[in-house]
Amino acid sequence: MNKMAGRKQHFIPQALQRGFGVAKGKKTQVYVFKKGQEPYHSSTEGVAAQRDFYSEPSDEQSLDDKITTYERLVLSPAINALREAPVGPVDSHVAAAVVVHLSIRSAFFRDSSSAIATQILGSLTDAMRSDETARVFLEIDSLQSEAAFVKLIEEELFLQFEAIPESGRKVLAKLVHFRAREKFPEMFPAMATMFLQQLGILLDRVPQMIISGHSKALDTNMAPPPRVERLKAMNWQIFGVEPPNHFILPDCLAVGSKTSDFREVLPYSLMSDDEFSGVAMPIGSTKVLVGSFSSPEVNVTSLNRCLAQCSLNFFISSQVDEQTLDAAQFLGSTVSKYVDSLVEEQPFDAPESSVESQKTNGQVPELVRVPIMFDPTSRKSGKAQAAVRNLMGAPELQAGLRIVETIVVTDNIVRSMRERGVLVNDYTAQAVQLGTCHVNARQDGVSCQLFVTTQAVNLVAKRHPLARAAAALIRHQAGRAVYYAAVISKIPQEIMERQRPPLEAIGLRIAHLFCSHYFGGRLSGLGRMSDEDFTAADDLYSQTLAACFQGIADARLHFIRHRDVDAALLPALCHVEQMLCATASACAATCGEVGRWKASKSIEILKAVSLSDWFELLSLDLGRFFDSHKDVAGDADLVLLGSHVERVLWSFGIALSTPTPEQVWMDVFVDEQFDNVRLMLRA
Repeated sequence: MNKMAGRKQHFIPQALQRGFGVAKGKKTQVYVFKKGQEPYHSSTEGVAAQRDFYSEPSDEQSLDDKITTYERLVLSPAINALREAPVGPVDSHVAAAVVVHLSIRSAFFRDSSSAIATQILGSLTDAMRSDETARVFLEIDSLQSEAAFVKLIEEELFLQFEAIPESGRKVLAKLVHFRAREKFPEMFPAMATMFLQQLGILLDRVPQMIISGHSKALDTNMAPPPRVERLKAMNWQIFGVEPPNHFILPDCLAVGSKTSDFREVLPYSLMSDDEFSGVAMPIGSTKVLVGSFSSPEVNVTSLNRCLAQCSLNFFISSQVDEQTLDAAQFLGSTVSKYVDSLVEEQPFDAPESSVESQKTNGQVPELVRVPIMFDPTSRKSGKAQAAVRNLMGAPELQAGLRIVETIVVTDNIVRSMRERGVLVNDYTAQAVQLGTCHVNARQDGVSCQLFVTTQAVNLVAKRHPLARAAAALIRHQAGRAVYYAAVISKIPQEIMERQRPPLEAIGLRIAHLFCSHYFGGRLSGLGRMSDEDFTAADDLYSQTLAACFQGIADARLHFIRHRDVDAALLPALCHVEQMLCATASACAATCGEVGRWKASKSIEILKAVSLSDWFELLSLDLGRFFDSHKDVAGDADLVLLGSHVERVLWSFGIALSTPTPEQVWMDVFVDEQFDNVRLMLRA
């Protein structure tokens, strides 16, 4: 076959360029405005052309041969007809085919695709440089069924354990997912090395992959029918201007707008079919082709600036004037913002660590004065009241105090709560001995009552050697109120009150409690503990762990002997709740310095039941939630935290399931099953 075209191949055909220049003999001269350069005069022969852009010479018909034939038989006649047509309506079939073909064949399409791919791959590379950002990128901590990591686990388990009942596979999938979350910091270095190597190879291949894909798409169809059909449905017309006004030709050729006034536009080739309500493409220096579903409004000055902004590398003009020079300053800005926005939309950033103090922009929140009641009233004194007021004056506590109705200083917290109509069972009576933040649900959110001991207040008022610890206990309850004010009040009520699976509801209820204790610990004002204080905290925490673990083990044995779910499940959950609240407080006490616990008695107790890695994960989850709580909008993080309830129970051979939507069942692993579970949790 005879070669039809040369090796200098135009990605913007000269037939279109000539409408923006001045004829000099057989050639046409245009002005080219390139990013970062002064405008220059050039013949259209050398503008928007590249050696072998579409294909190299071939004995068979090449892609460039096909495009040249299409230009000669279809495109050039269509461009000339549109350019010579009077201002007013034009054939939508012709307009649609011209706009679609020119937009997809250009270098802009390749270069912008390459820029987008490179930017996204670059952001993935950045995401894999730390385990915190990698967790977000890989969705390691997501419980959503559509999350890639969750799907991968479920698919692998189905392939390997197809014979296991679905309920068993679900429990196994949860266990594997949790264990992967716990061990991720250890797995990450090797994973990151492999991933970054593959990304590097891919980055090197991106340009050639895009060229190959672009060429194949053009070879298949010069104007993809779905795009053409969408544009054919528009009303097309030509708008004209009188000199010295003029239009420029961007390297993206056509732009799309979501509105009819074309003031905010994007390159048409970067928009999906359902995004735009109007499309514009200059066909000459005095004419622009416009398609719209309504009545378009075209302003030459603003349109030229938008056309320049939507260009990637250059635009063509018939003249160099003040208006065009001004537009050239914005060349490429829209594409740059578009590419950046694609990366910004990727949730690969780990939350930034929040400052404990709630002072913002140097401003201290207005102090909230909450009524202080003494029970009995004979305990009231100016000194005690001043001590409480002073503790509650911390800026970081004010958000919580706004929802506190009263602060009750009492000799007997259980009695004072019952006198105020609060139902207190034996378990709660034990849990509130040192103080509590009681929450009341209201139509417009929640309110709280703080109960603190007279003894703690007096220790602070008298500046006793234990005053620092007593002050931390009192502030702890106010810090819990911050949780309810900052988190619960922000999550829409319809989300909080929606019908949930029973296990999720149980986890969420317990998560509220231990999260509030974490906030209380972080905002208690205790600061970094001395070695002596840490040893005392370790003693208390280890005793709590031992008691809770014994309670869970007893509940397990009770179920094995009597098969009574109700009698076994409630005490098991109560001990898990108490253990999680104590663990949250322990994590908060070291402000995320998990390493400080590594040589503690408490960690040895946790290690004995395969929970030492879990302790680090809970600390990470709580710290991340605390750092990002100002931006909370849904319950996903709380549901994730609630899943820790099941994780603790697995270490004791207890698995919860929901055989019916209203029922929670308790299964207990025994003998070899229990050994296998423990092996998995220690692997």
